[in-house]
Amino acid sequence: MSLGRAGEGEEMVLGQTTDYHTSLIALSGHDFYGLQIAVRRHRPCQVRAFFHDAPPRAAQYCFGRVTQRHVTEAGSGILDAGERVNGVAACFTATDRVGAVRLYTFSGEAVTARVGNCVTEFRTVWCERGWTVQGLQLYFDRPAGGLSHASLVGMRPLCVDSA
Repeated sequence: MSLGRAGEGEEMVLGQTTDYHTSLIALSGHDFYGLQIAVRRHRPCQVRAFFHDAPPRAAQYCFGRVTQRHVTEAGSGILDAGERVNGVAACFTATDRVGAVRLYTFSGEAVTARVGNCVTEFRTVWCERGWTVQGLQLYFDRPAGGLSHASLVGMRPLCVDSA
């Protein structure tokens, strides 16, 4: 399995791109199957991505620690074992933050991680035929580590050739 150029165009971006970004991608070919978005002070500031047979990876743009209470209240979208993601959709709040993310499988199943009230319709991007989502590039409205929480404002699925 090799990373390709699929998913690099602006048409693959859901929301907006910023200078404050990070990638959560599977290492060694582990399949991406879910995500969890934690919110602090109405800002989606931590994303955890889940991969089959590998530990989750996290992007932390919250100020301070994310506690168990935040994790309990997080929006989660987790697919069944063996499912592979080939499409990602998102909708946005009135403040242009991610309100929900939906993961689609080849079989047409979908799961949604909801963290806010969307005022936009879901917009979906798909990997090329025969490719799967192996992670996400995430865009935040400010850098990590400041005195306030950043907000998730965009994302791009990272597609790989699964042939």
